Amino acid sequence: MDCLIIQAGTKELTVAHFGVTKGSTELIGAASIELNEERTLADAVRGVVEKIVGSPQVVLCLSPSLFAQRSIALPFNDMRKVREILPAQLQGESAIPIEELSLGVLAAESGRFLALWARKHDIGEAIACFREAGLEPQVITSLPFAYGELPGIPADCFVCDGSTLALIRGGKLTYFRTFNSTPTGPMIAAIMAALELAGEELPERLCLIGDAGDTMDLAFLPLPAEIVAVPTELGKLFKNEETFQQLAGLYAVARASFAGRLPDFRQGELAWTAGDAKVHRKLMLTGILATLVTLLLLGQEGLKYRAVTTDLASVNKSIAALYREIFPTRSKAVDEVAEIKGEIKKLSGIEATGSYLDLLKVIAEAKGNTINGLYEAESEGRSVRIKGDARSNQAVNEFKAALMPLMASVELGEVKSRPDGMVGFILTGTLKEGNK
Repeated sequence: MDCLIIQAGTKELTVAHFGVTKGSTELIGAASIELNEERTLADAVRGVVEKIVGSPQVVLCLSPSLFAQRSIALPFNDMRKVREILPAQLQGESAIPIEELSLGVLAAESGRFLALWARKHDIGEAIACFREAGLEPQVITSLPFAYGELPGIPADCFVCDGSTLALIRGGKLTYFRTFNSTPTGPMIAAIMAALELAGEELPERLCLIGDAGDTMDLAFLPLPAEIVAVPTELGKLFKNEETFQQLAGLYAVARASFAGRLPDFRQGELAWTAGDAKVHRKLMLTGILATLVTLLLLGQEGLKYRAVTTDLASVNKSIAALYREIFPTRSKAVDEVAEIKGEIKKLSGIEATGSYLDLLKVIAEAKGNTINGLYEAESEGRSVRIKGDARSNQAVNEFKAALMPLMASVELGEVKSRPDGMVGFILTGTLKEGNK
């Protein structure tokens, strides 16, 4: 997953392009662009657009001062249900109607949640500004909302980046406070005292990151403070301490986005739809291509059908011409093809009949004068069965011998003697090949 994280400030635009996987994060590119009268935010964004590689998810981090918060306790941990009841939970928390707010939520510790909200008007203005500059963000959030993912900090601590103080409990953000100017020791002490009076158990460490390490006087802080150093395992990613201090927050946003723990304030009418439109365009292109392929296939089959129809018409025309040549005296037939088939069947019957007559002629010649008569002859394929009367048994054997040149085998069946001295006989046999 590629993430382009943008931190938009009043005097500086910081951009980092990360390639994030489950086990590692790669820094593809980063830049810090100073904003002034000569180089506006729009100019800086257009410069970023020209150097983007690939199609990363664009995450815009706005100032945390645009967001309000409230800690709530709920009897379930299903984030989908929490988001559904969040509007009811926040009724009356703001003078602005709930319909004009964009809401988000973070899971805190011990069954509590940090509800977050900002004006839709402010979110819409930021979207419009970046859209006009050619880089519409897909996700709108703020840097402190990802501080639970900061590398190198303990699970329980305060984190100060020079403009925001965040309370981390159990590795999760539970409270944040923004400053209009550089925070001082007394300002941080006042916030911690207010939290303690509200019943919050305070951690014993204050971690400084980003500009806080350079702008704050460590001697006047209410808690032991330490500047977060780049972890050993991320040394190759950030190269040096300066890069780490500048990009650690953006790294945390990339990791939180990949893990699905980053609140997104592009909701409702502000929801990012460019991705849906892109998918719709791809589906439409796929549909058009599929339609073209179908039309080509149908066209090909249509051409084949037309060719076959043309061939059949040509054959029928040829048969009709042959019919007129074969039967010139007949009137035009309704179906020339059917009549020619009928004539062919008739000719086949005549041929079969002629073969059978030839067989009977050969048998009659073989019987001679000693066979009084043959009164039954059957032929089926190459099998022949003959019944007749003879003057004697000797005459029957002579008739059998006379049939041997014609037959592959001859068997003499029952021979019955009659009172007048004649005998009745039955011969069966199989014709030789070529005599059928």
